[in-house]
Amino acid sequence: MKRFILFNSLNDDIIISEVLSYLEEDNYDKHQYILNRLLEKALDLPIDGDLFKMYLCYLVRQDENLFTIKSEKVGNEIDKNLFNIALNDIRVIKRLFDISEEFCTLNDNKISDNDPIFNIFKYNEDINTIGNLLVDFYYKNGAGIMNYYKGFKWDKNKGLIGIENCDPITFDELIGNEMQLKILINNTESFINGELCNNVLLFGDSGTGKSSSVKAILNKYYNKKLRVIELNKKDFMDLNNILSLIKHRGLKFILFLDDLSFEEFEYEYKNMKELIEGGLEVRPKNVLIYATSNRKNLIREGFNDRQGDEIHARETVEEKHSLAERFGVTLTFSVGNQNDYLNTVYKLAEIYNINLPKETLKREAIKWAALSSGRSNRVAKQFIMSVNSLV
Repeated sequence: MKRFILFNSLNDDIIISEVLSYLEEDNYDKHQYILNRLLEKALDLPIDGDLFKMYLCYLVRQDENLFTIKSEKVGNEIDKNLFNIALNDIRVIKRLFDISEEFCTLNDNKISDNDPIFNIFKYNEDINTIGNLLVDFYYKNGAGIMNYYKGFKWDKNKGLIGIENCDPITFDELIGNEMQLKILINNTESFINGELCNNVLLFGDSGTGKSSSVKAILNKYYNKKLRVIELNKKDFMDLNNILSLIKHRGLKFILFLDDLSFEEFEYEYKNMKELIEGGLEVRPKNVLIYATSNRKNLIREGFNDRQGDEIHARETVEEKHSLAERFGVTLTFSVGNQNDYLNTVYKLAEIYNINLPKETLKREAIKWAALSSGRSNRVAKQFIMSVNSLV
């Protein structure tokens, strides 16, 4: 018999089924079986402390159903009938949460208390209150995989896969190109606030902070319901599938196309052109595209493109140029002069608590740049990461 109406993953979970059965039968063999399965799960899942309760909270947190998705999108404006149906499930979940400590094999409440779902069930008895707190959690943090990760990759067979350790870079570490960063930040804030905004192409020399700027955007606005999905060219054929997964969600998504460029024989760019502008289906309001490239003309122009009759040649070249032109904003990132490079080194040294005399930093940084690929921000950071081994 299915005990859960909305939280279907709990119906299908063997541990939850066995615990419910154990509560009815008080069977020692099942008790031992449950403990063994919990210990196995602890190896693969982000659960610590009170294992059974944390496992239960993990299932509640990652379940994507009508209640959690609607909560993510509309918050406390959720349909009252749907909310009342969810309360029936929550009542059973609370009963499971409150069972005796006999499954708490690694009982460490300090670890468990870091989990917001755990705290909702631990510190509240009223089912209606728990329901409202869950609605608020999903609204602020997203439902399912979206509340565990802030960055994602796409897998044709598995779908969206969360990135375990996103680059934690912040704008404090991005020095130079201040005007470009300001435009990018303002555009992102307009997007988050539901205002007019543009797809953005970040173009410029290698190592100038284009990709890092998008990563810093994610870290700055993750708590404002922003997520980033990093895509490769091979993923463009699946754009419709990706959009179908996210266009009705209550979160904002940036599709991040890093180091975007196409050779003359590659035709995936046609899918990208349709997404940005020009297809029958408009881009969803909760989706924006940020792309980086070292080439302003994203599609390499071949010699044959300019051969043949004049009209055909011009049309071929214009089609290839039109992809870059469809981005509403193009931001150019450039490598600064030596003073800019040294200024970046000095500021990064402060951030990373490098306590060396300024003259020493200057001397070694200049030597490092001479042996590296120039004076970009990336080179400056690489120098700072290595400075202790150089002096």
